[in-house]
Amino acid sequence: MPKLIINKLGPVETCELECSQFMNFTGFQASGKSTIAKAIYYFRTIKDDIIELAKSQALDATPVYGAKSTLSIEHGITLRKALENYLREKFLRTFGSSWGMPNDMYMEYHFTEACYVKISLENDSRYSTPNYIWITMSNELIRFLKANDHTLSVTPLGVSEEDLRIFKKNLYEIFEDSCSVVYIPAGRSMITLLSQQLSYIYATMDDMQKRSLDTCTKDYLERILRLKPEFSEGLQGLAYSSGRSGLSPRLVVQALDLTQKILRGTYRYSNGEEQIVLEDGKYVKINFSSSGQQECVWILNLLFYYLVQQKEILFIIEEPESHLFPESQKYITELIALVNNCGHSIVLTTHSPYVLGTLNNLLYAKTISPQARKEANKIIRESLWLDYNAFDSWFVKNGTIENCMDADIHMIQNEKIDEISKVINEDFERLLELQTTNEESVVF
Repeated sequence: MPKLIINKLGPVETCELECSQFMNFTGFQASGKSTIAKAIYYFRTIKDDIIELAKSQALDATPVYGAKSTLSIEHGITLRKALENYLREKFLRTFGSSWGMPNDMYMEYHFTEACYVKISLENDSRYSTPNYIWITMSNELIRFLKANDHTLSVTPLGVSEEDLRIFKKNLYEIFEDSCSVVYIPAGRSMITLLSQQLSYIYATMDDMQKRSLDTCTKDYLERILRLKPEFSEGLQGLAYSSGRSGLSPRLVVQALDLTQKILRGTYRYSNGEEQIVLEDGKYVKINFSSSGQQECVWILNLLFYYLVQQKEILFIIEEPESHLFPESQKYITELIALVNNCGHSIVLTTHSPYVLGTLNNLLYAKTISPQARKEANKIIRESLWLDYNAFDSWFVKNGTIENCMDADIHMIQNEKIDEISKVINEDFERLLELQTTNEESVVF
């Protein structure tokens, strides 16, 4: 099982965890949940970085008009050196400057026993900046990069598709990972609010301004700009195309039903504008919709799009509950569970006891005895039930993490769910005690 290790990165003092198919992180504000989520994103997208750098290397050697890679590469540089240079830049754009970080900061990800990448800091007079970012890779990965240096051929249409297919196949075998990564950050409503101006704003930004965006936000922004036209017929249009993907129509209908309940309408991109289409056929422009709709619309779109595409995805979703009524928080958690059960992986951060409570219900439903499953399915659809063996929940506090799963009942510990409201309850109990004491003093 893959393993993530972090030491003294941002608010995270120490973190070591094995990565399961569904990972949930909860805890107080600024405790390090997003740092852990970004670290997972950083490492799990390395294989995609290698693919883009190899394509760029091939096109640099044999330029093709109109063909280009998303990543630039210095002329004549080896694939290993290009990757090291890019991972340094990527670290700075994901976590900020290393100058203020402690010298013993490091983070590492073990994809397999033989394949890992470690990022650490180096103080050395040979380098022009303090806390130089040092990249350490496993021998297996180094051998792959060396063996595949300048190996992709170029045709008049661009990089050879057959070469690229073999390259990806061999790379995925080393990482034992073929997932694409979709990061959905917090603070989504502002991007949605600027929907009409977003394409113009991004198009007018120069390369320096784009690089100033953190990697996760930039990836999210570019993804939704790229995918908007796919929704010209709304989610129903995507659902129709799912018939060719092999996905069960029953699951598609269930996903559509959940998105409808959450959004109180359905999304459509028409005539260059984003719309929420209501039940009566009328629509609201997305920038005039409610804050809850603006926050959740692209979570729903991305989950549904990749669900019907049947392409294996790791979704990293920050605070899906933002601006949503508790009932909608339940529904969006169920949609995430449905997507997870269709073969995708989930990393989820949340502050919400409603999200945690829903996850517990879905975990508990899976433990129901076979005799009662038919009746349990009437309460919660079996397609939403979560497998405890592929699920982990972590509580992040004071720079450390604690696994908060109860091994006996296979659920998230109730005291960790209650921790979120503990201070509120304590204040109420003190006020109640004060009132009781005051009433007693009046009587006597």
